[in-house]
Amino acid sequence: MNLNEKYKQELLNSIPVVTGMEIDIKNIDKFEISLTAPLSTNINYEGTAFGGSLNTLCILASYLMTHHSVRSEKLELSSLVIQDSSIQYLKPVQDDFIATAKIEEKELNRFLGLISVKGKSRLNVEATISTLNDTELVKFKGRFVAKIDLTHS
Repeated sequence: MNLNEKYKQELLNSIPVVTGMEIDIKNIDKFEISLTAPLSTNINYEGTAFGGSLNTLCILASYLMTHHSVRSEKLELSSLVIQDSSIQYLKPVQDDFIATAKIEEKELNRFLGLISVKGKSRLNVEATISTLNDTELVKFKGRFVAKIDLTHS
């Protein structure tokens, strides 16, 4: 099972809302993760993407970015939660959409340094929603708190 499939299965098994959204993982690398979702299962009564689905996909992409950052360092998470977030809906999303979460290298290095020493750290992640035809339809910022058990790392 490749990394995309493994992470998708973990999301499906641990977060029930993911099943109904029909998400897929498009890309995973050190500083960026992209998740896709079809409009057809995330639509509102206006025929555009439901705001809750857009927010959820941004949270999921950002959560997975944080999760992946810790796992890439061979550390085991004991807890990962969102502390706070903000979202801007800039334009209606009228097609299948992509949430792309990104972290800056400096922010990642700070986060990993603290979690390795203190066992707990916060990571700021930014995400956007786009479609094949439109970019930056939604902007999201979130702060995630991750904990590891230093006795087992």
